Amino acid sequence: MKQLIFTFLLLLMIVFRSQAQFNLEHTYTGVSAAYVNLPVAGYKYYVMDVTNSQCRMYNADHSVWKTINLSLPAGYYLYDLQYVTENLFNTDNAIEFMYVSYTYNTTLAYYTYDTRIANESGTVLLDVPGGGYNYIYPALNGSKLFTWQYDYSVSPSTVNTLVYSIPGKVSSNAVPEYPATEQVSMREAFPNPAGSEVTIPYTLPSQVKQAELKLFTLNGVLLKAYTVDHTFESIKLQTSDLMPGTYLYRIESVTYMSETLKLVVGR
Repeated sequence: MKQLIFTFLLLLMIVFRSQAQFNLEHTYTGVSAAYVNLPVAGYKYYVMDVTNSQCRMYNADHSVWKTINLSLPAGYYLYDLQYVTENLFNTDNAIEFMYVSYTYNTTLAYYTYDTRIANESGTVLLDVPGGGYNYIYPALNGSKLFTWQYDYSVSPSTVNTLVYSIPGKVSSNAVPEYPATEQVSMREAFPNPAGSEVTIPYTLPSQVKQAELKLFTLNGVLLKAYTVDHTFESIKLQTSDLMPGTYLYRIESVTYMSETLKLVVGR
């Protein structure tokens, strides 16, 4: 009996030890990092350094392999680094990648984006002003790059979808973890016209943890901003302090912006 108990305890120890195999290899401080398997160069780490506007790539032992300076429009900040590859955007074996930057108009409260594709020498292969979200789909020959080009300086905001043919095949390890078509979902406020209060339903994309619902005048002047997240699927606003008239509302985050809808306040 004692032998059976000893054997059982030994097995438990082996099981617990086998489940505790987490070994911290390295910490990339102050940057976001990812991992990619390049067809020629093999497995590499890469980081997006917002402060220095750089893409840095590291070997398997975390030593620096390449440092690539990224050109941005004046006053823009790096937001996303995607599709780090060798032969997706053209047929050579140089490192190429896509990156998105943004600027924020604090007066009129809207974002402006820019999408660029560059290679490891820093040469820009494509620049799409207004390009905020991108996705690459496999095609019969090569791939199709979809770039959504937004203009939030006008009301209602506008969007164009630009489709590019590119020679390489997209690899699953180079694909962003969410499709660019997953947008903030806005539904009509109720009641509309509103009296002393109004309820605005919304749905945030899974990767957007927090955003702001903003209320504007028809001239684009920001009146109020409310923090929203995944806790609820609607927000109730007090409108008793607003003058009767027509207002605009939408949800914004650094990465997403919903369509702009109208809210009428009556009495």
